[in-house]
Parts: sequence; structure tokens; C-alpha cells
Amino acid sequence: MKLLVAITCSLALLAGCGSDDDNNASPGSTSSTAPSLSTTTESPTSAAPITVATVTPTIADTTSAPTEPPETETTDAAKTSTTGADTVPGTDESSTTGAPVAGQYTEVPPPSVPDVSAEVRADNIHPDGVYYATVTEGGDPPPATGEVVFELVQLFRGDKCTAHFGADDEDACVNDYGVDTDPTATIAVPLKDQYITVADAITQKSLQITGAELYSLIHGDEPSAGAPEGYTYVGFGFFLTISGGKVTRLEQWWTP
Repeated sequence: MKLLVAITCSLALLAGCGSDDDNNASPGSTSSTAPSLSTTTESPTSAAPITVATVTPTIADTTSAPTEPPETETTDAAKTSTTGADTVPGTDESSTTGAPVAGQYTEVPPPSVPDVSAEVRADNIHPDGVYYATVTEGGDPPPATGEVVFELVQLFRGDKCTAHFGADDEDACVNDYGVDTDPTATIAVPLKDQYITVADAITQKSLQITGAELYSLIHGDEPSAGAPEGYTYVGFGFFLTISGGKVTRLEQWWTP
């Protein structure tokens, strides 16, 4: 009987001990696993934002750094192109050193011919208007270098010519125009800062030239480069425009 009781107690104790071990193991195992899973889960979670936060500023810094030099290079390029544009007026400087001048012997519309040119005054005063003039010899003293002396006369065309000179004077309006040489006047004209054209005797076209070129032609020099083939200066008359007390236009008129 005592033996049976002892065995029963031993079994009970074994069962109790086994139960305690299982209970201790379960919480221990669960507790041990839970923190491990929790730790494993939290570590990547906390590491991910750190990694993203670290990479983002690095990319931003790397991107902004190379962006600045191109802007500087573009600005320098713009400055260079602006400087190049500023040098364009140097063409004018080259023209003053003997290089060909743009527009020399350029074809332009012929002059607008009035029926009656401005009246010539005997006192040699020249109010603003469009006068008819021809190149004449220099006076005393002779004109300054670069100036040419023109003689002013009054021109009449068509019916105005016939009315002025009379129908009986058949020689007054030959080729439908005539000039009155009483009175006449002279004017010295600096050949610069004006619009100047000459008439081509062959083609009857008007050609724009510079004052220097006209001065050279009047003094017997050959035409410069750019003149039409076969062009020779002919002493046709000019329509001379005075505006503001200054000669502003010299336009040669082709006549038969």
C-alpha cells in the first residue's frame, strides 16, 4: 500500500514537473521567438527609411552640382555671341580703309522729275526745294577737297515748258524739256551724308553710289569695283534737293 502511494505520488510529481517544463518552455519559446521576430521586423523597417533618407540628399546634391556649370557655360556663350554681334559694326571701319563698300552701284528707282524745278534766285540764296543743276568748274577760291560746284538753272517739262518758252520757240523744249538760264546760281556741295545716284547711259538705270565715288568720277577716275560692265560717267544733270538749308539728295537724270 505504501508502495502504491509512493508510485502514485512519483507519477504526480513527474506530471507536475513535466507540466511546469512545458509551461516554462512555451512562454520561453514564445517570448524568445516573439522578440526575435519583432527585432528582425523592426530592424529592416528602421533601416529602410535611414537608407532612403541617406540616398535622397546624396542624389539631390549630385544633381545640383553639375547643373550649375552648364548655366555658367551658357552665360559665357551668350556673352561671346553678344560680343561677336558688337563687332559687326567693324564692317564700317573696314569700308573706310579701302575695302569695297556695300551697296556701291546698287540699282535704285529713278528720280521723281517735277514739271517745274525750284526757282533760281539771282542773289544766290537757295530756299528749300528741288533744283535742277549741272556740275561746273570751281570758283575762286576753288571748292574744298571733297566738294563739287553745281550750277543751278530752272527746268520746265511738257506743257509747262511750252507755256514758259512759247509755242513758237521750237528749240526750247526739245525732248519735251527745257531750261531757263537767266538767272543762274552756283552752290558748292560737300559729297557726303547725302543720297547720291548716277544714270547709266547704256541702260538708263539709276545706280546709288557714295559721295567719294562721285567725286572720283567727276575728276576723271575710272569707276570702282561693282560698276556695271561698260559703265562710264556722263555729265547728265542732277536733281538737287535742299532741305533744312542743306543738300540731302543728288539724283542724276538720264536725258537723250
